[in-house]
Order: sequence, then structure tokens, then C-alpha cells
Amino acid sequence: MKIEIDAVESRTLGSFVDYKVIVPISNDLQVVKKLSENEMNILLDDITNVLGYKPIMEKFACNVQDAKDIKRNLDRDSDCRDCDLKMKECYRCCKVCESPLERDLFKALTRNGIDVELQMRINKDNTVSHFPEPVDSEKILTIPDFYLETGEKKICIYTDGHSYHERTEYQAVRDRSIDRDLQNLGYLVLRYTTSEIRKKLNDVVKDIKKAMGIVSDEEINFEKPSDEAKIDGGTCIRCGTKINYNVNRPLCNECYQIWAQFGNIDYQERFCHKCGNTVDFDISYRHPLCDKCI
Repeated sequence: MKIEIDAVESRTLGSFVDYKVIVPISNDLQVVKKLSENEMNILLDDITNVLGYKPIMEKFACNVQDAKDIKRNLDRDSDCRDCDLKMKECYRCCKVCESPLERDLFKALTRNGIDVELQMRINKDNTVSHFPEPVDSEKILTIPDFYLETGEKKICIYTDGHSYHERTEYQAVRDRSIDRDLQNLGYLVLRYTTSEIRKKLNDVVKDIKKAMGIVSDEEINFEKPSDEAKIDGGTCIRCGTKINYNVNRPLCNECYQIWAQFGNIDYQERFCHKCGNTVDFDISYRHPLCDKCI
């Protein structure tokens, strides 16, 4: 069934102020209704709400087509349905990332608290513009998949759809030329292959953290509490098991492995690491003590 909508010209005002909506019922029967612009807007609002587009449009300030694409992914893609970033980063993940490879790395970086800009345009004269601004083919040098700044570092990250040994001579020469130009402009360049992202995603994230100057949890040299603050034992903030007191790692080994597996998300936990009492709020990996024990 195809619904037709025609604009109806007003003879008095000389402008299109009404709309004729034609709904076919059968081959020889149709319903015709004339609606004002205000009524059309109300109808459009009702339609987008019923189809589930309206919450997406409001959340991401996007148009109907973008909302339709995002909802299609949420409905059909199991990775999207079960994603912990659902309705948080759907627009950038679905509409700005240009490949599944980019989406995988984008989600991993986001879960690790690394905020990146997608598809930033870097011109040959070192001026920049941002998605979705148009690209000037005469001026553009490159569009890194991800860009971030930390301290004085400006980092461009690329997800290459081919391994290093699979590149053609042209691709290799082009990439090296872009890398040199970026380095001359003060950028640090990181490139990762499909195999690295698919099979060693955690290592890729650690490598990016290292480039940023971030020390991962596994690399922290935990300091022992001072004599004044020394406590005989602590409590795992998740399961309540008695463990060594260490506010830098307030989980038992088993709970820590689960916590780290899911991108080091700062979940709400149950027990104060110091006193071991059950707490209903304000306890997490980064804030492991209750108000009385701080």
C-alpha cells in the first residue's frame, strides 16, 4: 500500500498551506483527507513515535533516516541489542564509524574512558574541520578514523582493512607519505590491522593508552598503606570475600578478572572495602570506601 500526499495550493494566499492525504483501501476505493500543516506535523510526530524513531531522534538530535538506520541495527543486530553503550553512543557507532572494524575499536575505547573524535578532516595546511562538514578534495591531507589529544600529544588512529603484508605497493607508499606529513605537522600516528583488532583488541587499547601516557591497572605498582593506615584485611567490594586491603584494587582476583573483562566499567558495588559493611550506593572500583571510612 502506497500512501500519497499532495500539497494543495490556496487560491487566496497563493501558497501551499494544506495537504491532501490519499490512502488506498482497494483497487477502486481510497480515502482522501485534507490536513493543515499543523495537523501534518502532529501526524508526523505520531508516526515517528509509533515506529520508535522519536526517542532516538530526541536523544541524538538526528533526522528520521538516521533514526531509522539506528533502530534497524538495534532490532536486528545482536551486538547492538546487548550492547552496554546502547542509546549512549548509537549515533557515532552506527552513523559515523565507517566499518565494523572501526565500531569494534570505538566501543572498546569508549568502555575504557577514552574519548575520541571520529572522522576529523586534517588539511595539508594543518587546518582542521569536523564531521559532517564537507571535504575539500584540493586541501584534504587525511581523515583519521579516530583522533584524540592528551597533554601535548595529538594522536591519529587508523584501522586498516588489510594486514601490512597484504598492502599493495601503492597503499604502502601512500600510507607512509601520509604518516610522514602528519608527523611533520606534529601528530603521532597509530595504525592497526584487521587481525590486531579482531584478535588482540585488549592489546590495541593498551597500546593506545601507552601512547597517551596512561598506565593500565595491570602496570600500576601498588603502594602498601602507611603504618598509620595499615589494616589487617580488606573486603572485596563485589562478593564480600576477605582480601588484602588495597584501595587501588579492592576486588578479589576472580571479581577483578570479570570487572576487567567488561572494559573496566565503574559498576556500583555492594561492600565497603575497609569495614566490609553492605552499602546500597556510592561504592565502586574507583570509590571503594563508604562515607564513614573515607
